[in-house]
Amino acid sequence: MLGAVLIVLAPGAAMADATLSLTQIRSSDTLPLARPRWPQPLDKHQVFYLQRDMNRNTIVYTAHFGADGMLKSPPINAYWRRFAEEGQTKPLKTVEKLLAYGVKARKNHAGKDSWNVDFVALSALKAELRQSGPFRADLWASINNREYKLIYGFLDLDRSGFITKVERLHLYTFDPVTEKYVTHIINVSGGDIRE
Repeated sequence: MLGAVLIVLAPGAAMADATLSLTQIRSSDTLPLARPRWPQPLDKHQVFYLQRDMNRNTIVYTAHFGADGMLKSPPINAYWRRFAEEGQTKPLKTVEKLLAYGVKARKNHAGKDSWNVDFVALSALKAELRQSGPFRADLWASINNREYKLIYGFLDLDRSGFITKVERLHLYTFDPVTEKYVTHIINVSGGDIRE
């Protein structure tokens, strides 16, 4: 269901197999904030964002639409919102796209207005970007055989060694059946980076 999470890879490095385990699920009436004092992005066409405990800089994922309001290839873009600086946007570096925060999308032929989306660092989390109206789309994922609308993720990092490692992923979602916000806490073990 969930794959490896990767933060930094040096050229020529390879990631060892990581094990992810869903350890806790919590529901609430309001969206919990991992860091309540940190700014939350509200970018146009935003479908997901990812924060890390190292600083307030945030990776934002937005839907890409054509002039007609329909999803257009590539249907999802990822970039930095540099809140630790002046809040400006910056493109992801090539290595970040390929090994950490990038996404790959392919048209879902079973659904007319949807795209299958794979997060590079979460290869087993199968997401789907669904058009819900002109210039409107949401990112969905199946977790434990239930569908959730993805909102954001927060990474707990271990920075004690030379290489930064992910210890835990908090995945914040919305359950349309219960109309509750659901937090999935996923422990990450292994996944160290070896030359």
